[in-house]
Amino acid sequence: MDKKLNYLFWIALLFIMLFALAGHVKAKPTQLIVDDRNPYEQPILIRATVYTSEEGAQTASGQKVRPGIIAGKPEWEGCVAMLYTYRIEGGQACPEELIGIYEVLDTGAGIDTDGDNKGDSIKNGTSIDVYQPTLHQAEEWIDTYGDYVMLMLIAAEG
Repeated sequence: MDKKLNYLFWIALLFIMLFALAGHVKAKPTQLIVDDRNPYEQPILIRATVYTSEEGAQTASGQKVRPGIIAGKPEWEGCVAMLYTYRIEGGQACPEELIGIYEVLDTGAGIDTDGDNKGDSIKNGTSIDVYQPTLHQAEEWIDTYGDYVMLMLIAAEG
C-alpha cells in the first residue's frame, strides 16, 4: 500500500509542476504568412483581422466607416481590393471564392510582428483590417473566413 501511495504522490507532484510551468511559458506570437508577390499583379495571401468602430467615426481617408472598407498599407489607400477565400495547392495559396470587393480607405498599425509591442503588420503590408459594424458581425466574419484571405488590388477609385 505504501508503494502505491508513493507512486501516486510522485505522479500528482509531476502534474502540479507541469501546470505551474505552463503558467510561466509565454505563447509564441502568431507567425504571419508573408506573400512576396505583387498584389497589383496577382492575389496574395495576407493576414486578415476585423475591427469595429463607433458609428460616424472617420477613416484615414476622411470618409465615415461603413461595411465594404478595409484598412491597409498606406500606399494602398484609394485602391479597390478583391478578397478571396483560398486553398493550398502544391504548397502555394490559390484564390478560391470571392468574399467581396472592398475599398482601402483606412490605414492602421495592425499586429506587432517585430516584438517591439507596437503594431506594424498593416503598415508593412502583411495584414489588412476589415471593418464590420458590430462585434457580433466581426466575430462572424472571422468564423466564416478565418485569419487569412487572398487579396488582389486594383488601382482605381471605388
